[in-house]
Amino acid sequence: MLVGTSNLTKNMDNACVTELEIPLIVMMENAVNSAIKNLDIDENNSYTLVCGVGNNGGDGLGIARKLSVIGKKVEVFLVGKKEKLTECSLINFKILENMGVNLRFLDDKNRIDLEEALKNSDACVDAIFGTGLKRDVGGIFAEAIDLINRFSKKTYAIDISSGLDSDIGEIRGIAVKAYKTISFEFYKRGFLNYRSDEYTGEIVVEEIGVPKFIKDKFHNGEFIMDKSEIARFINKKDKNAHKGNFGRVSIVAGSRGFYGAAKIATESAVKTGSGLVTLISDEDVQEKLCTVFTEAMTVNYSEEERVKKLIENSNAIGIGPGMGDNKTTLNILEEILKIVKCPVIIDADGINSLKNNKDILKNSNVETLITPHPAELSRITGFSMEYINENRIDAAKEAARNLKSIVLLKGNRTVITDGYTTYINMTGNSAMANGGMGDCLTGIITSLAGQRMNLFEAAVVGAYLHGYIGDKIAEEKYTVNATDIIEKIPYIMKEFEIL
Repeated sequence: MLVGTSNLTKNMDNACVTELEIPLIVMMENAVNSAIKNLDIDENNSYTLVCGVGNNGGDGLGIARKLSVIGKKVEVFLVGKKEKLTECSLINFKILENMGVNLRFLDDKNRIDLEEALKNSDACVDAIFGTGLKRDVGGIFAEAIDLINRFSKKTYAIDISSGLDSDIGEIRGIAVKAYKTISFEFYKRGFLNYRSDEYTGEIVVEEIGVPKFIKDKFHNGEFIMDKSEIARFINKKDKNAHKGNFGRVSIVAGSRGFYGAAKIATESAVKTGSGLVTLISDEDVQEKLCTVFTEAMTVNYSEEERVKKLIENSNAIGIGPGMGDNKTTLNILEEILKIVKCPVIIDADGINSLKNNKDILKNSNVETLITPHPAELSRITGFSMEYINENRIDAAKEAARNLKSIVLLKGNRTVITDGYTTYINMTGNSAMANGGMGDCLTGIITSLAGQRMNLFEAAVVGAYLHGYIGDKIAEEKYTVNATDIIEKIPYIMKEFEIL
């Protein structure tokens, strides 16, 4: 699914009208038809429509016309001045007038009429503002939104909730709290701001006739992955395959007192399907875990020739979980990047060790992925936490370009980007917010990359699977731990394999 900004909407609309000569009223009618099928018309018999005077309002007026034609009771209130109606909005306005539909421009005298209409209707359609809103809402517009929020039983927002900034998801003074948002052509970037959740409700994205080549021409390379797309990346197992076909991966992790991180990352790689998994760690960690693992091998740093051979023959390497933010971690990472021939996934202390040594990452001869949470990204980039939290996509893209590494920025709606193409992961939940989850993700991604999946794809698929499994478990459990995830990995992989 495409993710886009208000500029993308503007550019696509202009191209359709000027280059393809599609009349804007045709696109508006397509939007109307797409909206109608999402208004639960089998459940609702009466609607109050609150429309602006721009083209979003025109969509609302067109919806009122369609609802009236199929026998629904409609009440229409317009917010703004009649002389400011756009050309297409005016067409629908005049049709409604000719149909005898009661049209009222909201003012101080009839606000009580809107209140009563909302109270007496089964549902409200919000079509006041579209994606172009970049100012705070005030005056009669704010009053209309307030009335909708106070008295509407169920509100359907057209394209976006009025008052919500479509690019950053901030509330422009006040915004409609929708039950459902029927958005057109792409998922608005502002929807990715977690603060927008209480205003969007369920989000449905519908096409309105924009050709694919127009979307491709203007789209900024930002996507949301869904289950069917993820399934395409998970190969069906060849019945004649052997362990060598599923890759050799090395997990470099753990230190005294941090045995769990090494265990979780290693077992996650095993369960994700790697043919051979080896934990490389210090002697203390090896001693603690060598008898715990039944499927993974272990080796310690002092076995230099063996370690060197493992690194050189690995198909993917994950490094960082539980290693400690110290010079030793930096030295190990630096040495690995000198001799390695495969993708490297860098997590946790591996990332922290680079905060004053970014050139090690920039000058790497192999593809790398870093998996920071916001604080770790702040340390390695110097970006403020405020900037990262308010601009997750842009911060991750900038970091990826500057560091010459793929970035997976953890958090609500994980961002995966190489600086140019970006995927946002919508799976995962707060029940997963506990220790070991990042180690588990590192193991999953390392395993997928080791099975010859492109590193960028491995990051996207790994993040989706990790969160998807967590969502499944959270349906039955209050808290989801890394060990819960590990246990379910092979079952969910099978589910995706047979899709």
